[in-house]
Amino acid sequence: MIRRSRRTLPAALTALVLLAAGALVATSAIQVLLGRTPLLPVDTVTDVLGRTTWQAPAVLVAAGVAAALGLVLIVAGLWPGRTHVLPLLADPAVPELVAAGWHRHDLAARLRHRALGVEGVERATARVRRRSVRVAARTHRSSTPGLREAVATAVGTDLDTLGLARRPRLRVTVTSDRKER
Repeated sequence: MIRRSRRTLPAALTALVLLAAGALVATSAIQVLLGRTPLLPVDTVTDVLGRTTWQAPAVLVAAGVAAALGLVLIVAGLWPGRTHVLPLLADPAVPELVAAGWHRHDLAARLRHRALGVEGVERATARVRRRSVRVAARTHRSSTPGLREAVATAVGTDLDTLGLARRPRLRVTVTSDRKER
């Protein structure tokens, strides 16, 4: 399974900072071309940069902050993202099945449908994680002693037949719309 990083927040923040810096410089350049007082005075900036040395504390702090932010962005980019596909067992006879698997949403829909197939279940939701599956069923029955086991058996049997490389842990809860008298 190829897992690509899905780190949109660091990329969006970096893009916003670069966009703001670029907009500031572009605005100042346009104001200079139009003969108006620039938002970022070019003379002041060049004077300050001309007097600053590489050993100045401000330069060293800015370089340290830039290096730390760069390292954080590199680590965030290399850290594997959340897997969206639960892989199937590899079959040596069929090598193209190595990259086969169940997408989380598809598996959740299948398990939800399986739970709805149990007699007495009116509504159901399924949530699939990497290592666990949580199924919540609702019923109109006032007592639910055997319904949880029936849903767990139906969904568990379905999970066993799918051929997942790692069977997720199953948690089933059943709640009633009515109160027991």
